[in-house]
Amino acid sequence: MKPYVLTAGAALTILLASCSSSSTVTGTASAPGSSAAAKPAAAAPGSQASGGIVISGFAFSGTLTVKPGQKVTVTNQDSAAHTLTDKKSHLFDTGIIAGSGGTGTFIAPSRPGSYPFGCAFHPGMEGTLTVQG
Repeated sequence: MKPYVLTAGAALTILLASCSSSSTVTGTASAPGSSAAAKPAAAAPGSQASGGIVISGFAFSGTLTVKPGQKVTVTNQDSAAHTLTDKKSHLFDTGIIAGSGGTGTFIAPSRPGSYPFGCAFHPGMEGTLTVQG
């Protein structure tokens, strides 16, 4: 086996271990102006474009109401990696978003409606994307 394969395997083991914690995560998504379980840190100037969602404090916040087919940028301000994954219909998924300012994007579904989403690594992180026509 090549040495770099062992290193990658060790890094993956450490990453997975850091994502599985015995503490309970209670982050939820919230629309602007509503009460949230955790308040997000302020985004750096220019880091949250229209249609942007921010992950901070193991919670989703930002623009959770979008237009059909809109491109949505997700910025991860936590140190841990996250995803934003459609839990019910599997129509969108950012893939793994690196921590400390990493970004991912997805295209909102073309049909108006409510789409529950969450983080594939942290089941307590949940939200709902609303697509309005």
